Amino acid sequence: MTKRTVIIWVIGVLFLFTASVVSAQMTGRQVMEKQKERHKVKTEVGNEDMMLVDKSGSKENRQVVRYAKEVGKDVHRYLVVFLSPGDIRGTALRTWEKKGGDNDQWLYLPAKKTEQRIAKAGKKNYFMGTDFTYEDMEPEDLDNFNYNILRSEQFSHEGKAYDCYVIDALPANDKKKQETGYAKRIMWIEKVNLTTLKTDFYDKREKHQKTQINYKYENVGGDVMRPKQTIMNNMEKSHKTVTSTTSRKINVTMADSTFTDAFILSGKHLE
Repeated sequence: MTKRTVIIWVIGVLFLFTASVVSAQMTGRQVMEKQKERHKVKTEVGNEDMMLVDKSGSKENRQVVRYAKEVGKDVHRYLVVFLSPGDIRGTALRTWEKKGGDNDQWLYLPAKKTEQRIAKAGKKNYFMGTDFTYEDMEPEDLDNFNYNILRSEQFSHEGKAYDCYVIDALPANDKKKQETGYAKRIMWIEKVNLTTLKTDFYDKREKHQKTQINYKYENVGGDVMRPKQTIMNNMEKSHKTVTSTTSRKINVTMADSTFTDAFILSGKHLE
């Protein structure tokens, strides 16, 4: 072995050692911050096919469009609109994120031609028969949870083994403990791209209530990754919600008015 080869080998070993130390020193909060920053976009619009499957295997198909926009530093607004079937066409959920305060949510029901505000206590309820609660429809608020790396492990997913951080999310304060429907969540976050592959949800009795698994991640621009399919399996209800993205655009021009009641009441959300 030549002197040059020895030097290169030593540098390589030191690099791997340093990388492992840095990884070991990462906190759960830091992983979540890096994930949020890496996959953040200015605007996003996506069309989805949604399928609800009950315990008998009966299926209900829906079409959905989602909008999102960053309207301030790490402050976002969201809109979910049902396009079909006809009996729920035009139903919409608006979510306004607030920094240091409670997020606002409003549900628009076409039959009533008015919006109703979702109360704090109501955020534990399921959204439009899906396996997502209104709380699930809100963005991840890092300040309301404590994140702990439980371990690192390989997670077998779509025929491949991924090195993952296994991180739990616990309510960080008494207010959040009272408002949330969950005692904790446990997430499997892939180390290379910082994508969440799996999330287990535990109810207030710490019983495993449901599991969300994200499939077919794709690069949608820069380092930004999004899943093309998500399955939320609700063991408590023997029910699941499957969403498949049919189209997605990021960083497109989007007016702030898209997220207002006037936009919805005028019917523009269906144009």
